[in-house]
Amino acid sequence: MYARERFAFGKNWNAFLKKHFSEASVAASQQALCAFLGLPSLAGFSFLDVGCGSGLSSLAALRAGAEMVVSFDFDPDSVRAAQTLHAYAGSPKNWRILRGDALDPDFMQSLGKFDIVYAWGVLHHTGDMRAAVANAVLPVSDNGLLFLALYSYTAYQNNQVFGQPSPEEWLGIKLNYLRGGPWRRGGIILWYIWRRYFSQARGNPRKLAAGLAELCSRWRNYGATSRGMNFLTDIHDWLGGWPMEFAHEAEFVRAMRAELSMELLRMDTGRGNTEFLFRPAGGSNVWDARLATRAARPLPGPFEHMGGAAWRAALPELSALADTDQNPMRSPLRLQEDGQWLCFAHCHRPSLERFGLGRYRHRGDSVLFSSSDNSNPNTNGRRYSYFLDER
Repeated sequence: MYARERFAFGKNWNAFLKKHFSEASVAASQQALCAFLGLPSLAGFSFLDVGCGSGLSSLAALRAGAEMVVSFDFDPDSVRAAQTLHAYAGSPKNWRILRGDALDPDFMQSLGKFDIVYAWGVLHHTGDMRAAVANAVLPVSDNGLLFLALYSYTAYQNNQVFGQPSPEEWLGIKLNYLRGGPWRRGGIILWYIWRRYFSQARGNPRKLAAGLAELCSRWRNYGATSRGMNFLTDIHDWLGGWPMEFAHEAEFVRAMRAELSMELLRMDTGRGNTEFLFRPAGGSNVWDARLATRAARPLPGPFEHMGGAAWRAALPELSALADTDQNPMRSPLRLQEDGQWLCFAHCHRPSLERFGLGRYRHRGDSVLFSSSDNSNPNTNGRRYSYFLDER
């Protein structure tokens, strides 16, 4: 029904380059890219940027030392944005920019094989996320890495406990934004900011002030914490982004393993996009040494029921690594159930208690967690363990 309706991502990215691009944004993007890949640099690696948008991540990969960079996008305006950055970088011969479609398997195979395939916040906007992900696996070399970021159903479901729209409601809001003129879109942006930062205050001056402080901090520091992007550009991208699908982390990881033979190396949750790092099962690469030292330890029981789907395990020896109010996604602790990752770290307690299904949080001297099916972890016969995914 909505196949022909598509948000003008490329126009958004060209506006970003004109108004907000800087060397600081390249440095922030480069740091975020290398940190998640677990690499000090990309020297000697080939890099494919699927749905390159502004081209910022491609330029960051080049600056990080990538031997070859290939970027493509379906949107011709995005291709032009990337070409602008290509010219800014001195038109390097080891960076090619193409127009192409992630839903076209012949095109994806024609690109060849790459050490790193990167698709951040892209494949859920293709209109067929499942096919796009399968196609993104095609150019990954046998010992390569696949870095994906997909909008998280879990994250947006979590926010329902704070009065935010459900994932299904967000789809309607996006269509309303997409079809609106400048005044309607401006109103929706103001509504979004109010709903996100102020609606829960309910007129309380202290809570309103706290919301304002959070908004100002987010505005000031956004580029440093969000791959060099801009706060308003990303709001426009989020509200307008269509087509749109959400990923369920647990289902997605299972499908990647069972259907595409991809091994999960790292998963970062807690924000709107969940980041995933995979490699082909049986592959051997720079992650071998890291995995060899990733020792899983039993989660100490018996577990105390804390209400709803939440159970508590004491881990006082790891309290110095736990999440805090100032850094709510600091903890490197990751939980497993029978050797498989539980789906969502850094979860708010109200959402954990209400929804469960593999959500957990590491705060203070303990971990609050839920089993994958909300059964009692003391009696369901499964083994719970943890490891530290330190950068």
